[in-house]
Amino acid sequence: MRVVEPERPSVWGRGLSWIEAHRGYFVLPPGPPDLDDLFPLKVLAELARIAEVLVRSPRLPAHERERVTALSRLAWEQFEEGRLFTTLLTARPYVVLGTMYSIFERLGYVHTETRALLAQLSGPGRVSARQFPPRGAPEMSAPAPFGKDGAAVLALGLALAWRQMGLPSSWSEEGLFPLTWLSRRPPVTTLSDGEAYSLTHVVFFMTDFGDRPEGLNRECREYLRERCPAWMDALQRGANLDLYSELATVLACIGEPLPADVEAVLCDAQADDGMLPGPGFRSQRRLEATADPERRLFLENYHTTLAGILASFAATVGLAGRRR
Repeated sequence: MRVVEPERPSVWGRGLSWIEAHRGYFVLPPGPPDLDDLFPLKVLAELARIAEVLVRSPRLPAHERERVTALSRLAWEQFEEGRLFTTLLTARPYVVLGTMYSIFERLGYVHTETRALLAQLSGPGRVSARQFPPRGAPEMSAPAPFGKDGAAVLALGLALAWRQMGLPSSWSEEGLFPLTWLSRRPPVTTLSDGEAYSLTHVVFFMTDFGDRPEGLNRECREYLRERCPAWMDALQRGANLDLYSELATVLACIGEPLPADVEAVLCDAQADDGMLPGPGFRSQRRLEATADPERRLFLENYHTTLAGILASFAATVGLAGRRR
């Protein structure tokens, strides 16, 4: 008699279980926020972003939609339903807070005072260096490790955020994209981590995480279609599932099929509890300052688990694609 093996849960579903089990580590510490350390807010925004991209898809099953919505609600509650953004922007008018807030508007949460403050920051001639967080202690803040085009990449994120909020801004995709590494389509066979993170986020921002594949020009889409699989193979061999997952999502964002083994690669690496192992946390100082071993484990692996959730979802369910 033929034995039918039970269907194994998806990587993204098991990854959500790990995130849910560690939801307490997304909770902000009590007391007033540390205005010089936006990293805890960045972690919350990353959780909200993954949730936002997943709930766009009409193919997200109802039960999983409830789970994802609960996680996005957790993040919104940690931002005090928008009041924390107002507090932070009043004390330190950092425009990067707009990239975080805009995610919640896409999820249906609106805070009018925050919108008003952000609208005042983005007009022509209103952006200055004082509107960006200080870089005095990068080893603690663990900023995104973009390449030499990092300023243009971050500004593309601002352009997307203000467009999503329907607010006028001084950031133009047309003016910023030519400043990026990807726009030049270098004939390289390997990527540095900085180049790779810049590339993936340029694609995320230009395509609105797959909603507008045509937001990236045809030449760059062809370049990525030809080169991403080989880059992904190298990253798999190097056990860097963080960038492997982001490049898989890049292919989905430009409307290209993912390599057939993406789900299997992630499944083989996934721990029994749903965690996907990270390549190493960038802020050794933050790890050393963290006494709780479970929290250190969270810091080292939460981002790769989130990235793997999105890549697995793109491979097995599919991103929402172009908005009708």
